[in-house]
Amino acid sequence: MEVHAHTHTARKKWTHYFWEFLMLFLAVFCGFLAEYQLEHKIEKEREKIYMNSLYQDLKSDTLNLGVLLKNTKDDIDNYDSLFNIFRSKQYLQETSGAYFFGRKLVTIRVFYPTNGTTTQLENSGGLRLIRSRAIVDSIQSYKQTISLLTSIQEFQNEHFVLARSAMGKIFDADVFDTMTGDGSKPLERPVINYPLMPFTKSELNEFHIPMNFIKRNKITQISIIKRLQTKAVDLMHLLQEKYKIKEH
Repeated sequence: MEVHAHTHTARKKWTHYFWEFLMLFLAVFCGFLAEYQLEHKIEKEREKIYMNSLYQDLKSDTLNLGVLLKNTKDDIDNYDSLFNIFRSKQYLQETSGAYFFGRKLVTIRVFYPTNGTTTQLENSGGLRLIRSRAIVDSIQSYKQTISLLTSIQEFQNEHFVLARSAMGKIFDADVFDTMTGDGSKPLERPVINYPLMPFTKSELNEFHIPMNFIKRNKITQISIIKRLQTKAVDLMHLLQEKYKIKEH
């Protein structure tokens, strides 16, 4: 009978297992770091894309705010012109100015911000991508001021309803129709002195009271519009400095 000798495998030292564990740990850790760095890079790229888009939105807003500011100032001047026409009794000799300014004054102006980027940032949780606290605070402050302007503009709507209702007792709608045409051109001042409706002093007052409230409202709007312009420009400067945005 043959006797087989059993070979004994030498036991590995604990240092061998330690190094195996360490190498495995380092491999996993390095993979984690690589994934983290990649994710961080992607988020930085997304942040820059968002901020470039926000900059363009603000650029559009500043242009629209400039137009709104001019039109709002014109509205106040038009109200003063119309009020002076009635106060001085000028309408008894010449009515074209009354019709012209009266029709222009009931045009409602609303600021619609270019908010596609901020809406997307909020809905997707993208605000967390913005590393600058100053920029986040500026965005929030800008949005709050837009909300304030929107509230002020909505508040004047009830006075527009009253003013338009009172207009029917003073102005002839057929004349307004000749001024507006098909709507493709700006309002034209009548070349003929069309007669006004036979109104009383009380009926004229019913028109002037809501128009005066609208005027005061527009004076407040001018202050807010200027504040919005400043906030938009300041935020644009922050974005330019942080993300090296250049004008095209």
